[in-house]
Amino acid sequence: MPEKALEIALSPCPNDVFILSGLILKKVDPGINLAFRFEDIETLNQLGLAGEISVIKTSFAIWDKLYQRYDLMPVGAALGFGVGPLVVGLKPYDLEDFPELTVAIPGEHTTAHLLFRFFYQGEIKKEFIRYDQVIPYLLENKTELGVLIHEGRFVYQRYGLYKICDLGDYWEKQTEAPVPLGGFFIKKDLPSEVKQTLVNAFRESLLWAQKNWEEVLPLLKSYAQELDEKVIKLHVETYVTEHSFDFKENSLKGLTYLKNFLKIEKDINKLIWRG
Repeated sequence: MPEKALEIALSPCPNDVFILSGLILKKVDPGINLAFRFEDIETLNQLGLAGEISVIKTSFAIWDKLYQRYDLMPVGAALGFGVGPLVVGLKPYDLEDFPELTVAIPGEHTTAHLLFRFFYQGEIKKEFIRYDQVIPYLLENKTELGVLIHEGRFVYQRYGLYKICDLGDYWEKQTEAPVPLGGFFIKKDLPSEVKQTLVNAFRESLLWAQKNWEEVLPLLKSYAQELDEKVIKLHVETYVTEHSFDFKENSLKGLTYLKNFLKIEKDINKLIWRG
């Protein structure tokens, strides 16, 4: 009987696909049968809350609901350094306008929503939709404001939209730390050797991807929201950093601030799988 595949769920955004491209394209052999499942971030968050998938990329916004069943992997995370989800509008609205407006947000449980609430605590009507529907909602005048993630944050100007606030920049100015956007979480009940094998495989995959852009690009395009190579490359360069390979002091500072914000009392080093 064939070995049952270990399921890894991730988003189709370029940074996730880039990091795991060596495994997806079978350029890296982890010695474990893997199956990949691609879902939008809000679906991933719901799957993470259900706790049934072995390895899953989710928003850090739901970390407080995950940490009892999942460890945070020390590889594969996306952190924003002065950048993050963008609040954009049909017009250059002021905060005083917000109570009369509606904002499209890419999922209730996303870090984008958490950061929007961190930025603005006043009254406003919210529409929770898929991340790739935010710009269409704006262009169809269904909402006046939208929060853009993934490639959308890099192309809003071509649609005549106005930047109101970069939520990652706002977070960093308030906290003096990068904003944790999303990370890969691994089930606590997996054997230690399997966890370490996957951490090593993720890192090997990332190293392979960094050396083989031309081979990776067609895979990224097959899942991307925007097909322009410059946009895809900018996305990868923005969110795949040295902190995606392993957390450094500055990223740990951002993670610590967020876990405290979420009222997670456990020590940061006990939340991350270290073998």
